[in-house]
Amino acid sequence: MKIKQTSVVLENTEGKLFELTSLLHRFQIDIRSFFVNEEAEFSAVHMILDKPDLALKVLKENGYLAREVDVFALKAEDRPGGLLKVLTILKDHKLNIEYVYGFGEKHEGKAIFVFRITDIDQAIKVIQSGLIESLPHERVVGGQSASSWELVEHL
Repeated sequence: MKIKQTSVVLENTEGKLFELTSLLHRFQIDIRSFFVNEEAEFSAVHMILDKPDLALKVLKENGYLAREVDVFALKAEDRPGGLLKVLTILKDHKLNIEYVYGFGEKHEGKAIFVFRITDIDQAIKVIQSGLIESLPHERVVGGQSASSWELVEHL
């Protein structure tokens, strides 16, 4: 259920994002999802990568401030109110969302969102209850097309 996300702090100067992605490319690390949260002097780059353990090692060896955090990929119906339904379930279970971003692929018409949720254990219980459908790490980073995912529909 948990997905490893690599987060990197970058200085907001010209070429830093290019340097980061070039380094990942040199080690044949594929970026499956990508979100940049800009601040005044620094940005947080959140990435789901196909080789997160290698990426973390390479990034740290090259002087990047990087860490791995657990996130979830949750599915929502791709229609008005689809995301609201997922957010309502999370709210009803008193789960705090630190951030969320969209994932580039869909599954059978459903949108996929990546969530960083404060209480991991409670989030796992809610996901296991079947109220919310999630995508496992290997489905997100494996490079399979969305149409080949074989998942039980709950929403």
